[in-house]
Amino acid sequence: MPDLPELGDAPLKQDRIVTAPVAGFTAGAAAAGVRKDGRVDVALIAGEEAYPAAALFTRNRLAAAPVQVARRHVSGGRLRAVLANSGCANAATGEKGLEACRAACRAAAAALGCSEEEIFPCSTGVIGQLLPAAKIEAALPGLAAGLSPEGLPLAEGAIMTTDAFKKMSEVSVTIQGKPVRVAGLAKGAGMIRPDMATMLAFVLTDAAASPEALAKALGIAAELSFHRASVDGDTSTNDTLLLWASGKAGNRELNDNEPELAVLAAAVTKVCQELAAMLVADGEGAGHLIRVVVTGAESDEAARHTAFAIAHSPLCKTAFAGRDPNWGRLLSTAGAEAARQGLGFAEEKCRLWIGDALIAEGGVYTDARAEEAAARVMQRERYQIRLDLGLGQGQFWALTSDLDHKYIEINADYRS
Repeated sequence: MPDLPELGDAPLKQDRIVTAPVAGFTAGAAAAGVRKDGRVDVALIAGEEAYPAAALFTRNRLAAAPVQVARRHVSGGRLRAVLANSGCANAATGEKGLEACRAACRAAAAALGCSEEEIFPCSTGVIGQLLPAAKIEAALPGLAAGLSPEGLPLAEGAIMTTDAFKKMSEVSVTIQGKPVRVAGLAKGAGMIRPDMATMLAFVLTDAAASPEALAKALGIAAELSFHRASVDGDTSTNDTLLLWASGKAGNRELNDNEPELAVLAAAVTKVCQELAAMLVADGEGAGHLIRVVVTGAESDEAARHTAFAIAHSPLCKTAFAGRDPNWGRLLSTAGAEAARQGLGFAEEKCRLWIGDALIAEGGVYTDARAEEAAARVMQRERYQIRLDLGLGQGQFWALTSDLDHKYIEINADYRS
């Protein structure tokens, strides 16, 4: 499968921090009092001027106020700053929520000397709570004055909610003979599903590229990363993914038909894949990162349905948590999804691997030796499951995590 990403071997639950700034950007964070625990809760990432940008947003029909405002602001194709907060999603807050978001944007614009429409607002936290814009407004002058090229890790810390660790990634490539950096930061651990994945993610590059080129690169990257991620099958109201380019690398501006745009798209994809894998690995108590690969389906779309049925299934995910090679649950989930979606399914053609262990063939159990090998695979922090349906050439992969008691504890106490 040509687009299959590496699972990597770095420890899953470990802070990942970028090692160098991205030319043209500064960032910082402040404790504005949005959160109840006193942690930093407002991030500001700014360009020296307005730069080309493109973004993708949640597919949830209940779109948060910052999503509604950010959609309008990024439609102009250029942004001066990202203003993001944790502690309050500002979703399901009606016209008051929109006005609070606009007020925060106006304050950021005043602090940076730009127009309100060049501010890209993002929020994460509890749904149904109104953004305390006055607290953010009070923090912005000092926050803007203290921005630093080394401030991206601070901004990452300010957007974390139930995240157990910082999620950042970076790649360096060469475009038109010029060294180019791509760096990303993200938050997210629960309420994750492949409709953008429930998260905020900001990918910055010093490449020169038009908004149309960035939109094309971002679409490629999202399809091969965040759109393949699932923790619990729920889609947030606030999902936002931004790609923003300062042009400081000095290459000739890439347009959406430029052959070398493929180089930038590949770098953005790599960063997004690493961020998406970290989101799933965090998984609000998860202990395993599992890649579900479906091959031999009647179409790629059929393979997608089957892969996500397994990735979302509480029965499969609790088996992963218990390190139980319960192959029957996996086949049953695939068969049930085939019935729901009207897909082809022939149990006598199915083969199932956990790691390299062929645990079911022809739709039936192989032997105890294979089950023992599969159980050893499931002791690892990361591994792959592959189901071949034996029906055609369709294929798809998705990333998922296990589901254990910690997930319930975190989400049962989320508002307390």
